[in-house]
Order: sequence, then C-alpha cells, then structure tokens
Amino acid sequence: MNSELQKLVAVREYNPEVDKAFIMATFLRGLYYGDSWFSLMPKNNFMNAYKQVVSALIDRSGVYIACLKDDPNVILGYSIVSKDGSTLHWVFVKSIWRKNGVGKALLPKNLKCVTHLTALGKQLLPKFENCIFDPFNL
Repeated sequence: MNSELQKLVAVREYNPEVDKAFIMATFLRGLYYGDSWFSLMPKNNFMNAYKQVVSALIDRSGVYIACLKDDPNVILGYSIVSKDGSTLHWVFVKSIWRKNGVGKALLPKNLKCVTHLTALGKQLLPKFENCIFDPFNL
C-alpha cells in the first residue's frame, strides 16, 4: 500500500458479529459467479451447501479485515488464511479499493497454497512463486 493509503486503511482482527454476514455473502457470490464450474449447478443448491464450507473455514482460520482507520466497521476487504499462514482460502477487496495494495496487505507472507480460484485468481496465481492451487487443502 502506498503511504497515502496507509494513512486511511488498517488491518484488524475479525469480529463475527460485525463481519460474518458480509464475508459469507461476498465469498459465496464471488465463487459462484467467479468460476464457471460452480455456476453450472443451480444457485440455491450451491449457496445452501457451500455456506457450510465457508462457515467452517472462517471458524478454523485466521480472518483479517482491511477497514478504514477512522471507522473500523467499514470493510474494504478481507482474507481467510490458514492458522499457519501458508494457505489462502479467499481474499476479497471492494472494487473501488482494488489495484492499490489493499489485497496484497491481506495476503500471508509465506503463501504456499490457495484453495479457491476464480478467473481473476487463475491470472494472479503465477505471480506467486512456489504457490499451488489445491482445493483439497481445506
């Protein structure tokens, strides 16, 4: 993140009461519409079944929230990362905040694996040296 953005943005811990609904909605929509494979199934089937997967990932992972420093309840983006920091389950940044380092600030430093990919993720994965896609590393 550039220095101007660092003055506005903070990364905070996850607060389920404030953050969970937003994370569930954006993760599920992003995965359903972001990958043609998931969108082949009926939307209700996917949403009802996969919300259990997302909920379990949230419960057993680290969740980091990018927010406004002046108002921590304004979510700019988030990441869901394994406790050891080697596996990225999902990263999301609101479109207006993309391409200026918010997403990169949410990524683990020792990233070795990603478990979910969208079309954009497929384009970005080669930029991470020694990082693999493994949907079974949940």
